[in-house]
Amino acid sequence: MKAEQLAERDGWICWLCGAAVDPDAPLDAPHRGTVDHVVPRSRGGATVPENLRLAHRRCNGRRADTLPELRWPTDLAALDTGDLWTTIARLVRRPGSVEIAGLFPTPERARAASTWAVDTACGFVGGEWRGWAEPTGVGDTHVVRLTVSGAADPGRPKVADGSDARVRGRGRRSSRSRRR
Repeated sequence: MKAEQLAERDGWICWLCGAAVDPDAPLDAPHRGTVDHVVPRSRGGATVPENLRLAHRRCNGRRADTLPELRWPTDLAALDTGDLWTTIARLVRRPGSVEIAGLFPTPERARAASTWAVDTACGFVGGEWRGWAEPTGVGDTHVVRLTVSGAADPGRPKVADGSDARVRGRGRRSSRSRRR
C-alpha cells in the first residue's frame, strides 16, 4: 500500500502526532507522508492494510521499531497504570486471564477508564474485551481489570476508527535501529 493510498484512507493525518500531512511536501521533507507499521516488521508485524498507518517521515523515524505506547487520557486522573499495549499483548496470548490495568481515585473514573481501555483494545486488536472496576478497600480508590475472550491478534491491529485514543511512539531510537 502506498503512502498516498494510506493518506486517503487516514485523512492526511499523521497517526503518531495527529498533525496534518502535507501532500505536496518534497520527497525528503520531514513532514512528508510515509507508510508506518503499527506493529513494526522487526517485531513480527505484517505488511497488511490493518497494520499500516500514515506518518510524517520525522515521526516515523523517531518511533523506529518501538511498539505503540497507548497513553491513558489525563482526565481519568490515573494514580498508577501499566503500559496498556503490553497488557493487551499479554492478555491476547492468554485468553480468559485477567490483569490489573490501572489504579484510579474514584469509582466513576475507574468505570470511565475501563470503558476507554476496552474500546482501545477492541479498536487495535479486535476480540471480545471486558473491563470492570473493583474497589481496593483503601478510600475510594478502584482498580481496573481487563480480560479478553474470542479472537484477537496483536500483530494485526485493526484500523483505528477515529476515536480520540492518542497513540505515540517513545520518541527515541532503539539500539538495533541505530546500528543500521
